[in-house]
Amino acid sequence: MYRTACPSCGAEVLFRSTISTIAVCEYCQSTVLRDADEVRDIGKIGKVLEDYSPIQIGTSGTFAKRSFTVVGRIQLHYDAGLWNEWYVMFDDGQGGWLADASGQYMVTLDIGPAKNATPFEQMRPEFRFEHAGRSFVATDVRTARCVGGQGELPFVVGAGYEAKVVDCRSGDRFLTIDYSDAAPRLYVGSPVTLAELNCQLLRDGDQILQSAGKLKGANNVLDCPNCGSPLNYKAGVATQLVCPACHSEVDCSGDRATVLAKHEEANRYHATLDVGDSATIDGDHWWSIIGLVELEEVGDDDSGWSEYLLYHKHKGFRWLVETREGWYDASVLDKWPEAWSENSVTLNKEQYRKLYPAYDARVTYAAGAFNWRVKVGDITTYREYERNGVRLAKESTASEINWSRSKKLTNELVAQWFGKKEIVTPKYETGEADDPADLNKLSIMAIVWLLVINVPLLLFGSFGSGLFWTVLAWWLLRLPLKFNKDD
Repeated sequence: MYRTACPSCGAEVLFRSTISTIAVCEYCQSTVLRDADEVRDIGKIGKVLEDYSPIQIGTSGTFAKRSFTVVGRIQLHYDAGLWNEWYVMFDDGQGGWLADASGQYMVTLDIGPAKNATPFEQMRPEFRFEHAGRSFVATDVRTARCVGGQGELPFVVGAGYEAKVVDCRSGDRFLTIDYSDAAPRLYVGSPVTLAELNCQLLRDGDQILQSAGKLKGANNVLDCPNCGSPLNYKAGVATQLVCPACHSEVDCSGDRATVLAKHEEANRYHATLDVGDSATIDGDHWWSIIGLVELEEVGDDDSGWSEYLLYHKHKGFRWLVETREGWYDASVLDKWPEAWSENSVTLNKEQYRKLYPAYDARVTYAAGAFNWRVKVGDITTYREYERNGVRLAKESTASEINWSRSKKLTNELVAQWFGKKEIVTPKYETGEADDPADLNKLSIMAIVWLLVINVPLLLFGSFGSGLFWTVLAWWLLRLPLKFNKDD
């Protein structure tokens, strides 16, 4: 452990790791470079936004039977949001990274140069990368910039530091190719949960809500910078907001709210629930809806469904999906399928069959807070698979792939969760109702054709039998008109 005084303000700066190159002064945000026997100030780095993460400097845990302590963090921002990279020091003196994005966690270790990496500009989702006898699939290709730093770090970062990274998956293994330096480097590890890491000294839910996301002039309620309407905002839980009044996209990842885009209109289906609704799930009453997205299949205006983002201050995020087929409880997969094709998917050695042909879906409405940027007009390609009532969905965009698993819920259970007397499966009718006059014309035409077809039977066959079937068919054709008139 090495202690020194900050060259800028004189406050004590602590280096816990012998391999840390820099440390960020917690008082003045100066970046302190340790070079041989001297330290020097190489400029300031932005403060990190205190978000929903329960991790903090000093959090400890165990990975692959090796104990570690969190000693630093960089916060990276890209066009759809931000995530944390926590720098951890193992007891054996080696370093590693604990990625923290949207409530999912990955531990990776630097294993050296990526000698056979495809140039970053040519990388796309679903490209294959071979490593140690395994085939990894590129799932996320992005360029991000460092917007904040904290604690100790193994390399120099500062204003303008840019990270070009490609994340890859192979079952329960995770691999990142980092193109930030001249020579790409490989980081290999696996998705984890904080429980699996046996983490200690985590922030609890109350600490997160008290300290997170302190925007200028805002605590838990924020006025839309575009129209002034109040936004239901849980500080630090999610940084991307969509105003329900003017549909503006608002970014809260800096020191003030910024309007990213304005939308004059946004179509909305008839979602049953809304942002702010609370739920008691499995006896736990801390769940609440923080975001609502509505989508329709491209080329089919009569299709539509709603997706609700739920948040729990101790358990993170989950999704509730409302479709014309019913309700589904959905979660993002940590462990990815071992194999997939157009017609089937294998997960945990179980095969799921294709449910529908692939289709594109467009966001038509969004409101509330999200942990990534949601835009009206966003298009995602969906492929769905099913086995014994459990569904897997692959969601693809130009830069990212995600897998989720969902299970159907009864209307009664959803109603119980949200304390409602009754919840029904929605119809999602977006077109104009059928005109009774048009239906009447069609019915009359069908009856005329029915009579023409049955004239031979009426004249030359059994008159009674022919008349009976003609009258019965006539009443069946008139039946929809009767119900339409009653409605």
